[in-house]
Amino acid sequence: MTATADGQTQDAPTGCPVRKLAQPDDGTGPDIEHVTGDRPRWRIRSYALARTVLRHPEHTRQAGFGAEELGGGGPVRIRPPILFVEGEAHHAQRRAAAHLFAPRVVAGYRDWMGETAERLVAQVRTDRWTDLTGLSMQMAVEVASRVIGLDHGGSPRMRARLDEFFAPPPRPGSPLAGVREALRGTAMLRFYLLDVKPAIRARRRRRREDLISTLVDAGYSDLEILTECVTYAAAGMVTTRELIAAAVWHLLDDGALRARYRASDRDGRVAIIEEVLRVEPVVGHLLRRTTAPLTFHGPDGPVEVPAGALIDVDVRAVNADERVVGADPHAVHPHRAMARASGPAVLAFGDGHHRCPGAPLASAEAEVFVSALLREDLAAAGPPRVRWSEQSQGYDLTALRVRRVPLPR
Repeated sequence: MTATADGQTQDAPTGCPVRKLAQPDDGTGPDIEHVTGDRPRWRIRSYALARTVLRHPEHTRQAGFGAEELGGGGPVRIRPPILFVEGEAHHAQRRAAAHLFAPRVVAGYRDWMGETAERLVAQVRTDRWTDLTGLSMQMAVEVASRVIGLDHGGSPRMRARLDEFFAPPPRPGSPLAGVREALRGTAMLRFYLLDVKPAIRARRRRRREDLISTLVDAGYSDLEILTECVTYAAAGMVTTRELIAAAVWHLLDDGALRARYRASDRDGRVAIIEEVLRVEPVVGHLLRRTTAPLTFHGPDGPVEVPAGALIDVDVRAVNADERVVGADPHAVHPHRAMARASGPAVLAFGDGHHRCPGAPLASAEAEVFVSALLREDLAAAGPPRVRWSEQSQGYDLTALRVRRVPLPR
């Protein structure tokens, strides 16, 4: 099944598993295009041109994830979160937190990630349907909480607060829209008072190896720490939940891919998950604003982009650039021959100085959870519900209901 932009599903072509999440403007060309309308932009669909944008930060600044709505003259001045910072300040913040995602540290997380996954997937039974997106969100919350330093990561109440905060806005006219919007509006305050503030107090008394301790060491205020916690939570919880759900959706729909996953070693399983992520990038577009004129060397000659222009790196198109990923770019082919310069997920984790620092942790976490889940046979009640997020420029999957298949007697 393939989900379209309105969340409906349609039959996918037979044969190799292909992209399930389609958008109306999906396409692989042209490499660079000036799109007019309410928000004019220069859309990039080429890997080479995307790298020109993302690896030359001196010419651009962050324009996605609400960056251009941040700030404005309020009475309280705070440091912007790492996602919005540029230049040396950004590099300093990255260096300070780099030890939390070092390969040796990520390898040390595996045992407790495995224990967490086993505890969660034990809830999937033969006699009832279980919403996998809820379990994968709990896995992501518990892992990210440990890295961030939130002491109540296993609490269903904290997860509920985060669910409310990160949930897409309710559809206008919905009978419960007002109630849901009110809960969403107070979720940040409750997250601060009940989760972040107690963690800050604990780390002022005794430092630990986590993000909040690092921020306390650097002299961040409580409000600035809250902002960073929300940023890392969005990056480490919501996106990993979507990655797990998308990977399981593909694996349950394709028996050959599932058999290959089960027969693979750890590296092979990670390769399959990252290939699904390449095909179904959780963040579909990366937006940058030019701070100086940029010249792109496109297939038809130089293209001049003025200062102040919005650049839209179409990750979905770039990840399907046949010059980088080879033939059948929308098909899931683990271990495909890739251009040497690109990683297996291409731009799904970003690139340049804003590349996701937790990428190795997200891949490892997804592999641990999916492997525990697929140790026994599963059945799915149908495809998940799909919503598209303007904020993340990606998808939101819910209601992927699964159950164990009873063993024959």
